[in-house]
Amino acid sequence: MVFLLAGELFSGTTLYFALMMALAVLFACVTYNMLGGLGTISGIAFTRFALSTLVISQFGKVFLFEKADAYIDVPQLTITVYAVYYGCLMLGTFVFSRLRLPLPKPAEPETEAQSRYLYVASLIGGIAGTLGELLVAPTSLTHGFARALAYLLPFSLVLAVDNRIRNTGGQHSFGWKALWPTLGIMLPGLILSSRTGFVEPLAIIAVTCYLRDYKFRRRHIAAAILASVVFFFFVSPFLLYSRSTRDEATVGEVASAMIRTVEAAPSQWGVITSRVGEEALASSGTVNYFSSPGAVTLNRFALIGPDSTLINACATGFHYGFTSIKLDILTEIPRFLDPNKSAIGSNGYLGHLDGMESDVFETTNSAITPISDSYGAFSWIGVMVFPFLVMPVIFVVYESMFKMQTPWGTVATALLLFSLTEGSMGQKLTVSLIKDPAYVLILSWCAAWAVKLIPVTGDRAVTVRKDGHRPFAAGAIGD
Repeated sequence: MVFLLAGELFSGTTLYFALMMALAVLFACVTYNMLGGLGTISGIAFTRFALSTLVISQFGKVFLFEKADAYIDVPQLTITVYAVYYGCLMLGTFVFSRLRLPLPKPAEPETEAQSRYLYVASLIGGIAGTLGELLVAPTSLTHGFARALAYLLPFSLVLAVDNRIRNTGGQHSFGWKALWPTLGIMLPGLILSSRTGFVEPLAIIAVTCYLRDYKFRRRHIAAAILASVVFFFFVSPFLLYSRSTRDEATVGEVASAMIRTVEAAPSQWGVITSRVGEEALASSGTVNYFSSPGAVTLNRFALIGPDSTLINACATGFHYGFTSIKLDILTEIPRFLDPNKSAIGSNGYLGHLDGMESDVFETTNSAITPISDSYGAFSWIGVMVFPFLVMPVIFVVYESMFKMQTPWGTVATALLLFSLTEGSMGQKLTVSLIKDPAYVLILSWCAAWAVKLIPVTGDRAVTVRKDGHRPFAAGAIGD
């Protein structure tokens, strides 16, 4: 924190901004410790929240020697909102973090045979659901079932990695069984130019290994560094370029355009990188917090920039109240009850409000967080109440329902890891708090009921230690 404060002051950042930033970072560190750090579901999810909204952006500004209050709308108001939000979240965590509720638990696989059958069934069902999401119109009832089935794909990946670790005595974590769900999760990311689609399976693998005490060796660290370099300098610019040049309406047209872009990429790489860089520098102050050449991908981990656009839009006194929450709730109503419901929730409304959404080509990918949405909706009351009450309740629900070392518990950890940060308050209420836990429960119960109908002989139970870890099948973790 002292390094950040000194670095920002030395780079020319105003004293007020640097002090409020340091205060927000201090509140985040205290909250991290109260949640149990990386030893709890809530601690893991909060770590990503703090990194993506505040920590990475401020360290990036120091290392790139840029003013932290530059290329940001209403910098003093924005950093004040951040400091108040993190302060109230710290207080809410202190009050509610140890509370546990008698909530239902998911049905975990009990035997080795059940794990094998569940892997096959979840892989097939997850791929079918993913293809359904891509090919079926969002207004169709079938699309809703496909979205639910798509939750099985991360579960199959967790089962594959978990099985590989146990069967090899902790020597290996990735095999052929893990490859297929990894590719299945990456497929929509490639077709729809979503960078999250490429990061998500790798994050699930890393979280699964970490929660099973898998010892990462030097080659794993080298592979992670290589993957990061490839992502930052090749995958991310390519996806940003392909996203900005497409205007196709259907998934088939988008897929065809993506194939053509992939084929032409080697010969047009100079054009791709220059265009992405020009668009990043031309958009400073909105979605881009950094101005240094080559830092375009770093903007993805600096959500304070997009947040500032929404805070700026509501800085003159306009606040939209429950509008965004209402839009998100209406989006989650089952299709058979409301066939004409919107498919994008509050994203379109907030995107047009803060200027991040084009009137010509709507991406529905507004990158704001609940920090700016709480201010935009209810001013300072929202900035204080939402982090003090709602965020801790989300943490309590997940800690009460799931053990993160079990397969479905690991899936829930990954879901919260990706859903807690970006999106509006309504999306936290509908997706993080209700939808994701409910889907995990229902799918686990249905899958457990189905596999128990299959007769198996000579099977053995999947044992779990008292600390919640599933032991390795044989041997010890090697160096």
